[in-house]
This record gives sequence, C-alpha cells and structure tokens, in this order.
Amino acid sequence: PRGVKHIKEEIKTVEQDESGIKSLNNKHTADLFIDCTGFKSLLLGETLREPFISFNDMLPNNSAWATKIPYENKREQLKPYTNCTAYNNGWIWNIPLWSRIGTGYVYSDKFVDDETALKEFKDYLGREDLEFKKTKMRVGIHKRLWVKNVVAIGLSAGFIEPLESNGLYTVHEFLTFLVRNMGREKISQFDKDNFTYA
Repeated sequence: PRGVKHIKEEIKTVEQDESGIKSLNNKHTADLFIDCTGFKSLLLGETLREPFISFNDMLPNNSAWATKIPYENKREQLKPYTNCTAYNNGWIWNIPLWSRIGTGYVYSDKFVDDETALKEFKDYLGREDLEFKKTKMRVGIHKRLWVKNVVAIGLSAGFIEPLESNGLYTVHEFLTFLVRNMGREKISQFDKDNFTYA
C-alpha cells in the first residue's frame, strides 16, 4: 500500500559510478542504498572499500557456536528473560523464544580452538543431537557509515559484542537517525559525517 516492493534476489554484481553505487545486478537502481548485508558488508566494505577499525585488542571475543533447542515443556521453559552464564572460555546465552530456545557459546579463538569450544558447549548442554552453527564475529566499526550513496546499518556497519545486545540497539538508533536525516530537504556532507557518531 505504501509503495514498498520486496525483491528477493542474490546480488551477483555491484556497479559503481562517481556517486557510489550505480546499480545492483545491472538492473536495480536507487538514490540511496542501505547496506544490511551483515558481517559481509557487501556495499560499504567490499565495494566502496571503507576501512574497518577493529576492536579486537580490547574485545577478544570473536567467535560463537549457536544452536536451537526444541521445547520439552514450554510452560516451564519459556521465561521472559535472557540468561547469560560465564563458562570456561567465554559465556553462554539462553534465549527462550516463542517457538524454540536459542542458545550459543561466545568465545575468543585466540584462547581456545573451535572444536574444543564446541565440545565445551555440548558438555554444558548435555546434548549431542542438535545442529550447531559457527559464527565468526567481526568486532569493530567502519571508519564512516555513510559513504557517497551508501548507508550501513546493523552488522554491516559494525559490531561490539552480543552480551548487551548492542546490535539491536545500534540498528534502532541508526534507523532513527537516518529517518530524521531523510526528512530534511537536502542532506549535506555534514549530515553524512555525523551519521557515524549518532
């Protein structure tokens, strides 16, 4: 009703010009592109080559194993909070969702290898029958988050650490700031530069 068109398509090519991104797959054009491609940062990082400032020296946790646990007794297991537990080489989250329990083990691969971390996580859960997915976290932020006609929001912009759910907070804040800027008659370079520090 509001003119939004959802296109589900793999991005195979990104075309550029002097204003930034010209088109995606040689057919999708826009005045502004919002990069929400996760840690890959396809538009801002890979295409426009905006430098990434790593925080690894201060925040060593850069990896996680995650899994989904089906409820055995939803009435008892569905809690209205996230539980975080310190463990051997990091910490474990436990998030009861409506359909399942999401859980994962955050750690630094500088201090423990992936297979040892997975074994520790399985030992903690007391289960081997689940499907486990490894995630490598890119800890830090791009030097600028609005470059030419590309704005990065979410993991494509940066990431600190999942303990405080800063990812959710920054998505909300950057979207709010972007909407405020879009309400202006004209967006200046000052607005773009300040977006990073919103």
